[in-house]
Amino acid sequence: MKHTGKLHLHHEGRDIVVELEYSPRKNLVLAVLPSAVVKAKIPPGFGYERAEQFIRKRAAWIDKHLRRIENDVFLQQKYFVDGEKHPYLGDMLTLRLHPHAARNAVKKELNELHVYLRGENGSEEIENLLRKWYRKEAQRVLAPRFQALSASLSGMKLRPHSLRFYRMKRRWGSCSSKGVITLNTELIKKAPELIEYVILHELCHLKISAHNKAFYNLLEGVLPDWKTRRRELNGR
Repeated sequence: MKHTGKLHLHHEGRDIVVELEYSPRKNLVLAVLPSAVVKAKIPPGFGYERAEQFIRKRAAWIDKHLRRIENDVFLQQKYFVDGEKHPYLGDMLTLRLHPHAARNAVKKELNELHVYLRGENGSEEIENLLRKWYRKEAQRVLAPRFQALSASLSGMKLRPHSLRFYRMKRRWGSCSSKGVITLNTELIKKAPELIEYVILHELCHLKISAHNKAFYNLLEGVLPDWKTRRRELNGR
């Protein structure tokens, strides 16, 4: 007979829930699933306190793998089923589906993402609704942040011509020779400090278009820890 439970961890600002499962086996197995669910399979004779100590010592390992999963935005396969995890501003929201609703809609409530559907749960329809919602959220959240950071660099005369939003496969942002800055709508899934890095990176391109020493010196002047943020953004 299997016995289950949950263990709550806190590591470097992140709350982690580990699902515990006691089942006949020889060794304790700790796994971070592609869905960002953390599971521990525990032998019956292991004991809760011993299992807890074992898991807590590996909090950094769990956190590392969770961040890697969250950073692989373009590689994650989504099935758009109830209970699935979807990223938003560095957090993971639990998808909740509501079929046969009065109208199609998407609403975020605390750590849950509610999708209301007029018909049955169709993955393609859910995907389209979420993509539109993410795009609107990107415009709503990222545009004011972009304006604030641009204003903070007014002394450097970094004046963008305009700001656009697109869903891009291989770049987080771009800056054209005419001063048009484009931000990837998928950025809304990243933590605020990583979004800030991308925005400042593109703003610096208004002054220096190439990725040369002068550019990185300029970037370091406005964001000294840019290397750390870039590594986290790219999951390295």
